[in-house]
Formats: sequence, C-alpha cells, structure tokens
Amino acid sequence: MDALVRQSLWFNRLVLAGATILFSLIGIRYIADPISAVAPHQITLGSSEAITIMRVSGGVFLGIAGVLLASIFSQRRLLGGIGVLALVSITVTAVRLYGVAVDGPAPFTLQVLKPEIALVLLSSLGFLLESRRLRGNSSSEVTHTAIRVPSGAR
Repeated sequence: MDALVRQSLWFNRLVLAGATILFSLIGIRYIADPISAVAPHQITLGSSEAITIMRVSGGVFLGIAGVLLASIFSQRRLLGGIGVLALVSITVTAVRLYGVAVDGPAPFTLQVLKPEIALVLLSSLGFLLESRRLRGNSSSEVTHTAIRVPSGAR
C-alpha cells in the first residue's frame, strides 16, 4: 500500500485529468448547442430562457473542469481538487440513483451510472491516498515553529 500512497500524486493527476476532459466536453456541448445536447433524451427547450438555462448548466461543468485543471498543476491544491471531484461525483451519482428509484431505470441512466460509480470510487480512493501521503509528509517534517515574543511586547 505504501508504494501506492507514494504514487498518489500521479494517480490523482490522472483521475483529475480524465474528469477535466469529461466535464469540459459536457460543458462545451451544452454551451455550443444545448438543443442538440438534450434532444436525444426527449427534452425540448421551448424558449430562449430554457436554452440559456442549459448553457448555464454547461458553464457549471466548465467551471468545475477549471477547478480540477488548476489542481492538477499544484501539489498544494491536489487534495482539494480530488476532494471537489469526489464530492461532485458522489452527489451526481446519488441523484442518479434517486432518479432510478423514483423514475425507473432508463437506458441512458443505466449507461452513465457505471462510469459515474467508477469516478466515485477513483476519486474517493485518490482522496484517501492523498490524505495518507500528506500525513506521512507532515510526520517527517517540522510542523511547529517556536516563536519568541520579547517580554516587553506583551
């Protein structure tokens, strides 16, 4: 397990890169052509307001992709990035499962549920590994510094 923990930086960067690409593609599709993006799911956007709402949904995906991308290149932000991905993935998967329970198992829902569960597992594992890696680093480094305050400054 220690070797895997040491490799968590690259594992997490790979998971974040895949999710960044996925969220970017979804976001761009919803922004560029929202009508075509939702048409296969029998969703009709009947007003310019509805079209704009779908574009904004694409903007949310692009925003999340931006956060994930920024965290790939910063070791300091890696735990936060993989944590955001885990939180978003868990939430989306939970809502998807709620939809299956309430609305029934539609073909598209079942198709995307498998990769969503995989993303939950990968990001959760990445979060766990990165947390362990950071704890391992902090135990080998000096974490507290003694600060001397002159007696007259109190």
